[in-house]
Amino acid sequence: MWAIWHWLTTRLEGERGQATVEYFLVILAATALAIVALKWLQGSGGSSLGDLFGKVISWVAGKF
Repeated sequence: MWAIWHWLTTRLEGERGQATVEYFLVILAATALAIVALKWLQGSGGSSLGDLFGKVISWVAGKF
């Protein structure tokens, strides 16, 4: 991970480049958390994931 960080910071110098690296790391962290959450939900039973999405869809549909 350190090698990736070093490569990105040396290639993308300056304020603008630093912002790009920060956005990249935030997106990477969000993706990792989403994968962990999906694996956890699938591990606790496939129906939990289906129930969660069903509740979210019902809630959104109720707003319209």
